[in-house]
Amino acid sequence: MDNYTPTAARKNFFKILKDVNQQKKPISIIPAKENQDEAAVIISKDDWDSINETLYLENTGVLKKVRERQDDNSGFTNIDDIDWDNL
Repeated sequence: MDNYTPTAARKNFFKILKDVNQQKKPISIIPAKENQDEAAVIISKDDWDSINETLYLENTGVLKKVRERQDDNSGFTNIDDIDWDNL
């Protein structure tokens, strides 16, 4: 992950936006040492949407069901047996 100071990020803002979208890698904005708690990360909207979708699936229990089915030793789940309304 590349790091920028706030001043450098301001000067290179459009390049940073282009880089996070094309390279799919986040950029850290890290202020002076006395303000480390004010650091930030810039990511692409696509990456942000993906993170939010994963969090939603985790919070609603869908990913838990997926993991259970992956761990199922039968190796096969009949699609007709899935209760799609209660995932």
